[in-house]
Amino acid sequence: MDAITKNLLNDFISNQELENITNESIQFEYFCNYSIVTREYSETFDIESVSTGSSTGIDGLAILVNGRLVESKEEIDDLLSSNKYLEATFIFVQAKTSSSFNSGEMNTFFFAVQDFFNSQPTLPQNECMSARTEIKNYLYSKSASMTKGLPQCKLYYVTTGNWNDDQTLLAVCGAGKTSLEGMNIFESVTLNQLGAPEIQKYYHKTKEVISRDITFSNKVVMPEIFGVNEAYIGTINFIEFKKLIIDDEDKILPSIFYENVRAFQGENPVNLKIKNNLDSGEFDKFVVLNNGVTVVARNIVAAGNKFTINDYQIVNGCQTSHVLFGLRDKAGMDNVNIPIKLIVSSNEELINQIITATNSQTAVKPEELEALSEFQKKLEHYYDTTKDVGKLYYERRSKQYNTNPTVTKTRIINIPIQIKCFAAMFLREPHKVSRYYGAIIKDLGGKIFAPDHNPIAYYLCAYAYFRFDQIIRSGNIDKKYKKCKFHILMMLPFLASEDKVPSLNSSSIEKYCVAILNDLTDSDKSLNLFKRATDLLDSMEINLDDRDEFKKQTITELILRQFILEASKE
Repeated sequence: MDAITKNLLNDFISNQELENITNESIQFEYFCNYSIVTREYSETFDIESVSTGSSTGIDGLAILVNGRLVESKEEIDDLLSSNKYLEATFIFVQAKTSSSFNSGEMNTFFFAVQDFFNSQPTLPQNECMSARTEIKNYLYSKSASMTKGLPQCKLYYVTTGNWNDDQTLLAVCGAGKTSLEGMNIFESVTLNQLGAPEIQKYYHKTKEVISRDITFSNKVVMPEIFGVNEAYIGTINFIEFKKLIIDDEDKILPSIFYENVRAFQGENPVNLKIKNNLDSGEFDKFVVLNNGVTVVARNIVAAGNKFTINDYQIVNGCQTSHVLFGLRDKAGMDNVNIPIKLIVSSNEELINQIITATNSQTAVKPEELEALSEFQKKLEHYYDTTKDVGKLYYERRSKQYNTNPTVTKTRIINIPIQIKCFAAMFLREPHKVSRYYGAIIKDLGGKIFAPDHNPIAYYLCAYAYFRFDQIIRSGNIDKKYKKCKFHILMMLPFLASEDKVPSLNSSSIEKYCVAILNDLTDSDKSLNLFKRATDLLDSMEINLDDRDEFKKQTITELILRQFILEASKE
């Protein structure tokens, strides 16, 4: 392995707190999985969730549905219910530390991927691959809802050498790609052969913010506004707008819509009307028939009409942007002009006001604005006060900490994880966390993120999640318990305190949480707590090898009854 790749690998291992993994081949697999999946998926994710362990021929596998990394069938149902369509991508990774590309190993990779999609796989499957097979089968059973096309299949084969278009290797790749295409279950099959220069570039990209150069000629400077560095209103043609929403591979950039409260809703009546107007060739009318888009950037560099826009989000106009993207190859589209507001600000409170105001003008459900609430800001501020071994970072915005080299990635808690941790520990509903987090928060109603809740309770359950994950990675508790981590979070207050959980808006919740946090920040005490939880699970009639067991409310009730029984003996 060359010195540059080795240095980047060491940086990754440190940032992900994976020092306990000493096998360089496994380190490199994780490194490649992270670098590649991050290129396709913009939100923070658990590296373990895309690593396949001892699977034959495949080192990484991520399944994206409607732009979300899914880990359960329930998430597919929730996304279908919300979006009314399914759009899927399978990402496969095989990583080798060797300095050359081996035709035999590449053949094994192609065979393993094809075997995964066979109705009766012949290769042995570990627990991870079995779970992914179940998701794959369920996804294809919903193929009638794949109105945008069949799933995409993307393969990445990585070494530390250099790809040189060797004829033998090209023949192997061609045959492998043709075999997968011949299954007739994909919209497209793409193969990427990455050597050291390419994987280095991929990893560097994980630390970058999005930056685009556009020409913005038809603009007016807006009046001075408190909290706003610069602001412009005007129109840009579609040639320039495409630069903001499309990446180098002609795909829409999902991360720029993270702060938009709604995902793309497909061809709903409003979007269908936009599409039909453009399909009919009414390009000139678009500018007066559409509300346009609002772009918020943290920084811009302007030189006349040339603008470099850095770290930006389209906070209103997600639907419009997706419709325009879908019609990008239509003749005449370059004549379309899009109304646009460009606001430059680093004032988070003002940005939230802009997002809420612009999205409240259309039919947006209250729960979809939850992530922008006052409580979210209060929670982020609370996380900022944590320090030393208890330090965590609350990520309200996609890639919020990517450019900060001092932030250890495992200490980042995003909104979906926060919701699941809280639902498990304080609402005692760990069986629901396999669902898409948007559906969870909808079900929870006013039970979560209430304005009068003390943020320490949210920090406690997130820190318990982090500590358990840390202990699992250290090897002090078997990985098999990771599948029931949210049930263990539910058990923790019973094991750590003899007191009942106080009301989350009471004065006593602070003292209660601090006492448990003191145990969690102590290495020996926290390990003892989690081992007591796993020992208790072992004593029950629960099949720990069956992931579906932990999706059942009856299992949650069984665990809770055990604690009630223990309390009655005291």
